[in-house]
Amino acid sequence: MITRQIVLILFIISFLMGICNGAEEDIQKIVILGNVKTEEGVIRGTIKSQEGEPFSVQRVREDLRSIFDLGYFTDVQVDIKSTPQGKEVIFIVVEKPSIKEILITGNEKVKLEDIKEKMTLVPRSIFNLEKVKENSEQIRKLYFSRGYYGVKVEHKVNYLETNEAVITFAISEGPKGHIRKIVFKGNKNIKSSDLKKVMTTKKRNILSIITKTGTLDEDIFKNDLQLLNAYYIDQGFIEAKISEPRIDFSNPKKIRIEIEIVEGSRYHVGDIDFKGDLLTTKEDLFKGLKMKRNDFYSTTAIRRDVNLLTEKFANHGYAYVEVNPETIVDHKTLLVHITYEIEKKKQVSFEKIHVVGNSKTRDKVIRRELRVAEGELYSAADMNKSRDRLKRTGFFKEADFTTSRGSTEEKINLDIKVEEAPTGAISFGIGYSSLEGAVGSASISDRNLFGYGYQGVLKFSLGTETQNFRLSLTDPYFLGYPLSAGIDLYHEDVEVFDTYSYKITGGDLKFGKELTDKLRIDLMYKLENINVYDVERAASTYIKEQKGRKTTSAISISPSIDTRDDYFNPRRGSKHSLLVQNAGGILGGDNYFVKVTGETSWFFPLPLNTTLNLRAKAGMIAPYGGKELPIYEKFFVGGIQTVRGFEYGRAGPIDEKNEPSGAKKMVVFNAEWIFPLSREIGLRGALFFDVGKGFDKLRDKSHYVLDQNTDRVVSRPGKGLFPLKFGAGPGIRWFSPFGPIHVDIGFNLNPKKGEKGNVIEFTAGTVY
Repeated sequence: MITRQIVLILFIISFLMGICNGAEEDIQKIVILGNVKTEEGVIRGTIKSQEGEPFSVQRVREDLRSIFDLGYFTDVQVDIKSTPQGKEVIFIVVEKPSIKEILITGNEKVKLEDIKEKMTLVPRSIFNLEKVKENSEQIRKLYFSRGYYGVKVEHKVNYLETNEAVITFAISEGPKGHIRKIVFKGNKNIKSSDLKKVMTTKKRNILSIITKTGTLDEDIFKNDLQLLNAYYIDQGFIEAKISEPRIDFSNPKKIRIEIEIVEGSRYHVGDIDFKGDLLTTKEDLFKGLKMKRNDFYSTTAIRRDVNLLTEKFANHGYAYVEVNPETIVDHKTLLVHITYEIEKKKQVSFEKIHVVGNSKTRDKVIRRELRVAEGELYSAADMNKSRDRLKRTGFFKEADFTTSRGSTEEKINLDIKVEEAPTGAISFGIGYSSLEGAVGSASISDRNLFGYGYQGVLKFSLGTETQNFRLSLTDPYFLGYPLSAGIDLYHEDVEVFDTYSYKITGGDLKFGKELTDKLRIDLMYKLENINVYDVERAASTYIKEQKGRKTTSAISISPSIDTRDDYFNPRRGSKHSLLVQNAGGILGGDNYFVKVTGETSWFFPLPLNTTLNLRAKAGMIAPYGGKELPIYEKFFVGGIQTVRGFEYGRAGPIDEKNEPSGAKKMVVFNAEWIFPLSREIGLRGALFFDVGKGFDKLRDKSHYVLDQNTDRVVSRPGKGLFPLKFGAGPGIRWFSPFGPIHVDIGFNLNPKKGEKGNVIEFTAGTVY
């Protein structure tokens, strides 16, 4: 009986508990009070409690914390009321003041606009003391990056009765300074000079006005420390430690930076192995690696070998191959063992090749330059060749190649986006050339005529010293074959010399063929009629013998190699050409000679987006068949295309009448450092050094002759190679809307009597 009573009591208790639980109240209403500047939706968006859902004390506590974490309020409270319909939850907020105004004082050396650009605080936003401190630090960093190492930035907050705040940043700029010295300690194996090359941060030097070096930017300096650490690892010091640098600000005008390094031991490469999918044999893969066993360990070398392996697989259609180097460090033997894990995945082929951006150039002109085709296996090397070939045409500023997945995993699409360069020009005007004087010209030209890739030129020029006409047309793919063919018709009237003038009327036929992507050969036959006239009585005997009309019938062959990376502004690569020409003999004509010229040009990229261009040119000409060598075929060294600082032909033989007589041989070397002046308009500057000479013999000393004008005995330079002629100076290079403009001021570094000390050279409309 007692047991039944106990069971009944327990049942009643359980029933009552169930009723209590089932009677839990819902939230009938949520009210937000106290917010004036903060949108109510912002507050409601951060709370989890919702109207119509069960009330939870724990959830309300979390909502209080979430509202406060918004950072807009100094206090948040909650009031909970019970109503017949349910709970009413009231959140009461006390807003932080808003920013009415931001004042900056004390800035004299840095513009107000530059300071505001670094700040994140804006008027009418909610006041946040942490953000004020962050903005104060940003202002300090800005001054610091500009060399004001003693700068102090203080902030002051004035609270108004309107619940607003006025923030003032007071700046004490201090003197401007620079980095006087950067010192490394502990670097026993790597020179300090090599470490300084790794860093962007530099000490002040004579070029700092141009390069803007010599100041300490904290963010850049932190990155430099990471670069130093990476450089040490790349040199095999995988345990190297770069300590926190010591910066001496005792003299804000001249600061000293000391960086201490713990190099540790230097590690070498141990075993090298492969695992996974091997394209061929391990021996074949080993042949392609640049890094070998016992070499110093280098992360750069590993990345290079990964790229080589990736490209090797990609050239066989494995576009998605993954090569992951796994390293095991043996601290006892100081060796790093490397295993390349290769997953080649599926072999893919090109499905579709899309070309966009070519509003003028026909699709077939682009596709004929490609070394990839739809349906062929994917090849990374052929894609790179195709990109280089497109840029080398000169039709495009840019050519971007991207890939996307095709209709299946075994297919890949190639998207080619080109940006066309201006290739045509119509011009009328009056200009000036240091060689030809004032020149009036009219021309129409196009390197990509009608979008078919034809090269056409029609040009007239009429100057005080020259009158020229030229009509040219070249088809780089004659009749659809990879063979260029062209024709030139021209007339030149040259009156640049004091004692004679000459006219050339003629034409040529030319054919060319690409033997490889970088090697081509050109053949040309030309037929010219030349008339030497207006020969002065005071002219030399040699020039008098040139008077009259003659015919030149000549054939030439010219192989060339071009590995430059850009048609308009090359920074790396080279271009080489050789011209062998024969006139007369079985070809007929009056002039019999053999002429050989060779040119080479090398481009080397340097820091700060500058380029070093080294050029050399040499040539020789010799008559045969008992014929006299025509003066207009000789080499006239001096001027913008040979040795600057000398007038045309005056860096070579001079006859007894003080007239350039041309040379049978010539050699010229040019060095140019090219640097950007304005990237927006493509303006570049140059500093150049030239050395060379036109000569007839290797050895021929100066001699004395009687000057017929003064009846005095004067010294005449010999026709030998030595002494060489030297010129140097600055220049301007501008690929303007009117065509390439080239200006040089050449200084004769060792002027002789009768030679000018400097010569200004100017050309427009021709690429040099």
